[in-house]
Amino acid sequence: MERNISEKPIAILGGGATGQTFAADLALAGRKVRLYELPEFAPKSLGDVLKTHEIELTGPQLNFKWIKRVGTAKIDMVTTDISEALRAAGLVIVSIPAIGHKKFFEKMIPHLEDGQVVSIFADNFGSLLLREMMREKGCDVKVVIGGWSTMPYGTRVIRPGKVECLSRIYKISWDTLPSKDGDKFLEAFKDFPPLHPAVKIERADTVIAVGFNNPNPVVHVPGSILNVGAMEVSESEGTLGIEKGKFSMYKYGMSPAVSRVQYAFYQELRKIADTIGIKITEYHEEQFYTKLSVMGVEFKNPFGEAIIPSIAGPLSVEDRYFTEDIPVGTVAYYNFAKKFGVDVPVIESLIRLGCIICRRDFFKEGRSLREMGLEDMTKEQMLRYVREGIR
Repeated sequence: MERNISEKPIAILGGGATGQTFAADLALAGRKVRLYELPEFAPKSLGDVLKTHEIELTGPQLNFKWIKRVGTAKIDMVTTDISEALRAAGLVIVSIPAIGHKKFFEKMIPHLEDGQVVSIFADNFGSLLLREMMREKGCDVKVVIGGWSTMPYGTRVIRPGKVECLSRIYKISWDTLPSKDGDKFLEAFKDFPPLHPAVKIERADTVIAVGFNNPNPVVHVPGSILNVGAMEVSESEGTLGIEKGKFSMYKYGMSPAVSRVQYAFYQELRKIADTIGIKITEYHEEQFYTKLSVMGVEFKNPFGEAIIPSIAGPLSVEDRYFTEDIPVGTVAYYNFAKKFGVDVPVIESLIRLGCIICRRDFFKEGRSLREMGLEDMTKEQMLRYVREGIR
């Protein structure tokens, strides 16, 4: 008799801060966990965890339900063999930077099994990318694929094998590709310890909306680009009164002018969504005028804004605030806008500035509609595909 998916091991792909936090949190909650990392990254990201299979979870984990799991978790399997991680697993959690999606998907597609549920944190249009890669490879394995608007934790690595979870997210949205698979996806997350009962879970209006609901591009891209001078100067010890390695965009870089640009970015995002015909998270202008901008809506906690502004970063133009949030999120928005004739001067200007700042062509390397499988679709065809799975 086929086991219920909740009785099967959970495969976590990615050995970074959230991957290790997922693994420890789930193991401490009594779930069977397998942690996979790419062989070329594992020695640095996981270190002794490869041998000990132990991850210590610490931190206040602020949330309104007072859920807190701390201690040293024993992980059932820690591996650099993806076939070993995926074999007979039920839920597959992809917890990696979006810039690594292609590399991970290339490795996982040949080893996916019928009945598995693939969940991407954060999705960043990864569900669309994975489905298109499977189609191109002729992979017809019957899996449910869905994604989430952001990560469920505000967390950081103290050292390999020790993570500090500062906050559990307050609100998160999700959907599947296609949307009609939503019930199967949600069943796999019934009583899922990292989300229940602390997190308010909301259904998004298609996986496209899931990508639009990610607050990182709206907050990080204007905040980082408009503060790049202060960030780079602060990396000279003591300059501007900020020690090297201690610059924080949230603590030092949020101002009324920055908030105005973030709000303008969001208004353009709303125009794109309205043109496509989908609903996205609704923010009000005043919510942008805090130290956290609208990140505070997702990471609201019982004691206000004291936690996230203490997190350092970005510390260079190679930080993910630039190298992920521009090409993956912001460029994807721009490509949707360009396809449907929506004028987005703020979003386009930020990308162009990012190209100069980072000395990279983000327009060329960013997430395209072609790799998402949407390039040749009309608006009606696109919505039918993401909702019903019909191309």
